[in-house]
Amino acid sequence: MSREASILLTLRDQYSPRLQQLRSANADLGREFETLRQRAQAYETRLSGLIQQQGRLQVELADAKRALKEAEKAYRDTGSAADAEALSRATERYESLRTVLRETTEASRDTQNAMRELENQADRLARQDSGSLNTGAAGGSSGGILRALGQAGAWSMLGDVASQLANTLVGSAFGSDAGSLFSSALGGAGSGAAIGTMIAPGIGTAVGAALGGLVGLIGGGTQIYEQQDDAFKAYYQELYEKGEQAAEESLTNGSSTASQRELDRIAFNRLLGEGTGSQYLSDLRVMAASTPMEYSDLTGMSRALATGFGDSPERMLELMEAIGDAGSAVGVTAQDMTMMAQAMSRMQGSGKASLEYLNILQERGVNVIGMLADAYGKTQSEIYDMISKGKIKGGDAVNIIQAGMESMYGGAMETMAQTFEGLTSTLEDTMTEIDAARGNGYNETRKYGIQAEQKAYDGALGDAVAELNRISGNNAAYMENLSEQYTREALSAVLLGEDTSRGLFTDDQVQALQDMRGEFVQASADYENGSYEAGITMDNLRQQAEALGTAAYESSDAYLMVHESELDLIDSIRELAASFDGWRAEYDLQQAFTKGLAGAVLSAFGSDGEENKIRKINAHRYATGLGRVPYNDFPALLHEGERVLTATEARTYNKNGGSGGFVISGNTFVVRQESDIDAIATNLLTKLRQASLAGAYG
Repeated sequence: MSREASILLTLRDQYSPRLQQLRSANADLGREFETLRQRAQAYETRLSGLIQQQGRLQVELADAKRALKEAEKAYRDTGSAADAEALSRATERYESLRTVLRETTEASRDTQNAMRELENQADRLARQDSGSLNTGAAGGSSGGILRALGQAGAWSMLGDVASQLANTLVGSAFGSDAGSLFSSALGGAGSGAAIGTMIAPGIGTAVGAALGGLVGLIGGGTQIYEQQDDAFKAYYQELYEKGEQAAEESLTNGSSTASQRELDRIAFNRLLGEGTGSQYLSDLRVMAASTPMEYSDLTGMSRALATGFGDSPERMLELMEAIGDAGSAVGVTAQDMTMMAQAMSRMQGSGKASLEYLNILQERGVNVIGMLADAYGKTQSEIYDMISKGKIKGGDAVNIIQAGMESMYGGAMETMAQTFEGLTSTLEDTMTEIDAARGNGYNETRKYGIQAEQKAYDGALGDAVAELNRISGNNAAYMENLSEQYTREALSAVLLGEDTSRGLFTDDQVQALQDMRGEFVQASADYENGSYEAGITMDNLRQQAEALGTAAYESSDAYLMVHESELDLIDSIRELAASFDGWRAEYDLQQAFTKGLAGAVLSAFGSDGEENKIRKINAHRYATGLGRVPYNDFPALLHEGERVLTATEARTYNKNGGSGGFVISGNTFVVRQESDIDAIATNLLTKLRQASLAGAYG
């Protein structure tokens, strides 16, 4: 990279005034001193820019180093391709910044050397006529001034080098924060010493170094605080977002689980009998929570068993446990266990122990042939012969296989449940139950809203919205057709020489199309005569015609009317938004995340800011009422004419629906049969209880 052209900074020139004094003191040496002054100005501008560049690069390098460590950690944790790519980018940026900083430091050193050479040249000029180089009131010589300048540059350079060394060594030993603090302090001390040297070498150098070090220390501390503050903001925002994400995932998963269980409840109540199915599913959830098997796997096995054992849910649970123990012991999948359950159900239902059914268990490692041989006191060969002749009944085979599984594999699921995989499965079942509680609460309440939506959109509201959708669709199609018509007729006018529709284009647009038509005809003739350039002209004219058609369409009354309506809609929405406070919720959320450590300290002392105090006070106003006080010492601002009830009075009020009880009026109840009376009463009681729980009386 260029060491000179890359620095585009303009700073205060400290050399020129002193060289100007020397030039004025001796007119004979004016030209030489003017040259030195100009060169000094250029060198100091470059050096000042390089110093600022170094400071900026050191900050960027520290940030890049932190980003590199974070990328390395992310890649170690996940090993994903995306994190690998991010690590590569972070490494590339860190190395690039190191290279640029090294080159900038070298450029700074070269500039310092050039400035020392400038001092030597000035000293040589001063010695040519020492009597004319006095500075007047200052009482010093140009050599003294230039030596002071050189010393100032040396102090500045020393501060830069010490700053960089501290940032590297101290940062390596004690961390980046300590490195930044020492680097800023030493850099400030060097700059302060340089300034002090310019004012009064010696004592000025010491005072300047002390003040500069203090300023640098404060600056470094501020930088460290900013980094800590940013880390704190990112940390608690991540905590908030993780909580929100976890709640959303819990609700999504729980709602899905609750929905499936509602369908399962309906299905199993039909399979096993109303109420029996619900109890059976409850037992399944207990089994799932205490075994490595998932609830969904158990329901699949249960459906397979229901066709043969649906009249005995207790037997189904026993078979489920036996198959689960056997499957866990031989290490088959849940799908394999479901197939084993199907085989036993088919044997029970058909009354036959066919080899087809038995092989389903035999091939999965459960020696059912051996179990049958032991039960009948036969060899396995004899059992195969009995099976082929149909001498073994299906129910008997199931009983023998169940007893054999319980004897050989009993307790296998309990043992597996204590393994890491089993414990993980059990924990997942527990978390599923927890999520299902959230999902069930959501689904049951959400049903009322869905039913209301369905009822509304099935009626007049749905018809009105459908009609508006039809009109909107017509409008969209009309505008698309109009756009295509403009383009189509513009092309036809230029390429084919056809007339455009009356009133579609303006007179100027028609004239432009006619002119393009003439050019197109000429270009076509030239192309036929072998002109390659004419073909390019023809294609350009086509594109011009399309562009004219588009521009004419977007200048049409129809298009402009749509455009104006869009602007009106935007204005209306903006005015509506301004008249309400909905936008402020998002704004407040964004502002909340901009508060850092200082905000946490102020909050701890109860200083949330006047605006938040006002908002909190306003939040406690309940002029429209409050259904129920949610907790003790609940703050609220009351209004004249309102009434506050004690807890006992509130319970009595809610129970009776108010002091006068319930009054139902303005309704028409149609009773077609005796059962309608009970149905109406049940629905009314449900609605009243819901209103009571919500505190909706009054």
